Amino acid sequence: MSPPPAESGYSLIWSDNFEGSAGSLPNQGKWKIVSAGPNPNNQEVQHYTTSTSNSSLSGSGVLQITPRHDGGQWTSARLEGLEAFNCPDGHRLLLQAELRTGTHPANQQSGIWPAFWALGNDIRNGKNVSWPQCGEWDIFENAHGNDWSLATLHYGRGGQDHLSKGSGQEHFQVESFHTWAIKVNRGPSNWQDETLEWYLDGNKFFQIKGSDIGDGELWGRVAHKSFFPILNVAVGSNFPGGGQPDGNTTTGLGSGLQVKYVAAYRSN
Repeated sequence: MSPPPAESGYSLIWSDNFEGSAGSLPNQGKWKIVSAGPNPNNQEVQHYTTSTSNSSLSGSGVLQITPRHDGGQWTSARLEGLEAFNCPDGHRLLLQAELRTGTHPANQQSGIWPAFWALGNDIRNGKNVSWPQCGEWDIFENAHGNDWSLATLHYGRGGQDHLSKGSGQEHFQVESFHTWAIKVNRGPSNWQDETLEWYLDGNKFFQIKGSDIGDGELWGRVAHKSFFPILNVAVGSNFPGGGQPDGNTTTGLGSGLQVKYVAAYRSN
């Protein structure tokens, strides 16, 4: 179990390297383990549980999120970070995780939808802000056992005003662990030149500037406010290339998500 890597020019402000005994739940002092029924808005069919059969530690520093099909229904896990992080003016914020998706063949992962993402903290801190007004960073997201992820920013003024900007397919080797990250860069002296940047294994593959949003209030919500990390594996999705589980969709960690660490850094 190793700590998250040092990042030059940054200080580590929060992390979890999933240290703990094999089969135990993740640290509930850092994560809310969600209990919830299916979300039909996203065509999801899983029930999120707090059971160690769906989220547990490996004993060697890996979080394991495992979708299962028992008793005629799918179960899985969703972890929401209890802390949220913002990027002060003139600084940079980095939120990243090292993870590996399921290793079952793609034809055994129909409907499986793993993700590492973040929501604006205003959705839960009494500000009466709903989605997408709170903002959403999709840092890593794929489905169906595909070998690609999409970087996406969701934003808007609330209600039906849903806007989004996203990348093309960013391909990766499914069998390996990879580091996925988002960087908020508030170094520029005006919001139009500030950026959100997405990285795979340290290489930037997508960027959105404040001027791409073109609205200072909307940009402030997605780049100046605090966000909290989320890890989950949904079953059933409206994600591109996703869909519903079928008779070949296989239960177990081979359709799940393994995570070595999640870390937040702020520039010095």
